[in-house]
Amino acid sequence: MNEFEKLLSQSLPQEETFKKGKLITGKVIKVNERYVYVDIGYKVEGIIPREEVGEIKEGQEIQAVIVKISPKLENPLLSYRVIAQQKELDKIRKLYEEGRDVVGQLEKKTKGGFIVDIEGFKAFLPSSETGKKLSVGKPVRVKILDVSLQRGKPRVVVSHRAYVEEEREKRKQELLKTVKKGDIVEGRVIKIDPGKGITLLIEGVLRAFLPREELSWGRDRNPFNYAEVDETLKVRVKKIAREKDFLIVSLREMKENPWEKFVRENSQGKIVKGKVLQSAGKGLLLELDEGVEGYVPPEEIGWNGENYQKGDEVGAKILRIEPKRQRIVLSIKQAQPRPSEEYLKNNPPGTRVSGKIEKIEGSRAVVNLGDERVKGIIYRSDLSWTKPKRMEDVLTEGEEREFMVLGGDGKYVKLGIKQLTPNPWELIEKNRKVGDVLTLPVKEVMPFGAFLELPEGVEGLLPFSEVPRDVTIKQGKEFEVKIIDMNPKEGKVTFSIKALRGEEEKAQEEEISEEVQTAGFKLGDVLKKKWKV
Repeated sequence: MNEFEKLLSQSLPQEETFKKGKLITGKVIKVNERYVYVDIGYKVEGIIPREEVGEIKEGQEIQAVIVKISPKLENPLLSYRVIAQQKELDKIRKLYEEGRDVVGQLEKKTKGGFIVDIEGFKAFLPSSETGKKLSVGKPVRVKILDVSLQRGKPRVVVSHRAYVEEEREKRKQELLKTVKKGDIVEGRVIKIDPGKGITLLIEGVLRAFLPREELSWGRDRNPFNYAEVDETLKVRVKKIAREKDFLIVSLREMKENPWEKFVRENSQGKIVKGKVLQSAGKGLLLELDEGVEGYVPPEEIGWNGENYQKGDEVGAKILRIEPKRQRIVLSIKQAQPRPSEEYLKNNPPGTRVSGKIEKIEGSRAVVNLGDERVKGIIYRSDLSWTKPKRMEDVLTEGEEREFMVLGGDGKYVKLGIKQLTPNPWELIEKNRKVGDVLTLPVKEVMPFGAFLELPEGVEGLLPFSEVPRDVTIKQGKEFEVKIIDMNPKEGKVTFSIKALRGEEEKAQEEEISEEVQTAGFKLGDVLKKKWKV
């Protein structure tokens, strides 16, 4: 380097004080359409592209950053935009450090996301951080995720999702502070698990769980019978799990406890409606209301062994309420008139009816009256006025007969056959009396006596105690007898032969007594002579 060059170098500013990236302050000396010329103390003015600077006047001071500088360039290239961006970047960095959210304009869609204009600064919003559907040209509120420099350029990444989640968390915490046990809340169904229950979202931020056992007071525990996904439900808060930020809720507690209501509104003896839940050999289980069940013992199901199926609706009488056990004992049959009573309303005593002998059971027979709900019954005593010894002497299984309705006999209708003909005992009561002497045939000989048939068609008893020793009783033979006792209402007549002999013997004794008094004979001798003893 010659002396001239050394002197020139000393007269100019040192180049190292003017290098790329250096922040400088200068005075505007000229403004045209393309550039703003700034005196920066260099051998030539620096220039700033006009579009980077807003309203500016000559003589005004301005800060800029050296972008390019070289002896080969006519003027050093400055940038005001970098300063503006730096100021904005500092502002954004401060917001980021404070965790605050900002509002930007969704400028355009780009690869992998969106460009958001935040007061002139371009930030990147990844698609994964949108949170919900966004529209270009619309404002969007975001949280700043990252502020950094990449290859010397500032880069800001923002998230709308983070803002939404933060707001949701704030709202959730506010709800948790205000909601309390017993409150009624409304939520949207977001999940249904048939084995566990229903999950709801309250006000879009707070989760609530509705367990299966809290769906209903009744037996139905299928969540799909109570809601569908996206449907809204009103529920009552049962428990607040603050440590896990969710609620336990109940749908059934939206209604009064049905057991308490039932006990309050019903009492023993009342007739209630129910639906058959379960039918088994041990009885029936009825649903009287949601969550209220009653038990019907086998003997109280029906008058004639009725068979009820699941789902059948029936009426039942409350026999017993056991509050401690939450148990209700019911009777279906006592809530209904006996079929026999209904039959008697239409066929009162004295009515003639037809029926078929269904079966003979000892001294009675069951009669089919044409209605499976009610059966007739006839006893041996009502077959005939003569009281046959065996049912089979009068009836045959399968035969159809005419009967007279006599009344009720438990679940049966009591029937009679003898009542179809006049009662001979009424004739006897009218035509006979104690002391009458009759000649009657022996109808049947028994160990204790003989039955004699009266002209009226009934029989009376001649006890052997009323038969003299010299008299032999044989079936079919006629004897003269005297009525010594009579009770037509009970169907009884008692005969005696001795009573007749007694009158003859008394007359003979009176005759012998007179002879003794006149002739002086002993009474015993006379009687021996009379009876040839």
